[in-house]
Amino acid sequence: MSIALFATSLLFSRTPQVVEPILWLNPNGRILLEGKNANPRFAAGARMIRTNHGATYDFDGRRGGIHFPDLPTFQWTSSMTIALWINPRSYVNDGPGAQILFRGDDRNGLDPYSMVIHSDGTINFGISNEQHLGMGVCTELPLNRWSQVVANWDEETGFIKLWLDGELVATSRTSRKPLAALEGQYVPGVGIGNVQNEFGPHNQPFNGMIADLRLYHQALSPEEIGFNQNRIDPPQKSSAKLLR
Repeated sequence: MSIALFATSLLFSRTPQVVEPILWLNPNGRILLEGKNANPRFAAGARMIRTNHGATYDFDGRRGGIHFPDLPTFQWTSSMTIALWINPRSYVNDGPGAQILFRGDDRNGLDPYSMVIHSDGTINFGISNEQHLGMGVCTELPLNRWSQVVANWDEETGFIKLWLDGELVATSRTSRKPLAALEGQYVPGVGIGNVQNEFGPHNQPFNGMIADLRLYHQALSPEEIGFNQNRIDPPQKSSAKLLR
């Protein structure tokens, strides 16, 4: 094999093989779980609407959320990526934060991974282990306009990274891994726009809109998933209407 051919082969062997998201709020209006249609529970205050981003999910900041059971595909302890478009109307209406994507149960802490907005105006992504020890990254998030957010954790390198509108804005590193098993008696699950249990003791509602949310079982950059500024032209204002 020639040196040039060997170098080309090595380059392609190191290129990550991108797969479909394991969870995808597809702009065509379908919610996909491992490529198949999913039917999560919509709590009152969460609804699907139509904006310039296609199918968009609007949350009223009170109790609304989209809820999934704690399926095996969510019990992931290796590399991951969360990507979405987000348009918040306020930062935190109730509780310690406004959950964007959350896996956990009704116990305090012990939340394997989450993306959450804090009252200081930052969006945060982090992982946490069995000892409630974790690491995360954060950046300021503007109100009342669409922003693109991508965050990942790479198990191999330990790096946690966060992009806002295509720009890498925060990086940290950890040797910890997210907790895998949650306790069945405490209603484990995954929530979008709130914690996982609408009837539980905790309420951390998001007030705003989310579009094209994706969860991957790989550590991917915005470029690697084709999620860049050219994909969607984020409007400053959205003329929303209910999807029928």
